[in-house]
Amino acid sequence: MRSLVVVATTAGNGVNRFPQPSLVEARNLKDFLEQTGDYASVAIFELEKALGPLRQWGELEESSR
Repeated sequence: MRSLVVVATTAGNGVNRFPQPSLVEARNLKDFLEQTGDYASVAIFELEKALGPLRQWGELEESSR
């Protein structure tokens, strides 16, 4: 199962995380948050599979549409 989170940072370095159930919903939320102008950056991260208790998050990169 895929774990996706939209991470938005404010100009004051505040961080907000929004867990999302699907890539479509994550992209829609990312687009919405970027349009509000309230955040300095918005990115989608996916939890990568790892062995043991450690987890690694990887940023999903947008391909040209």
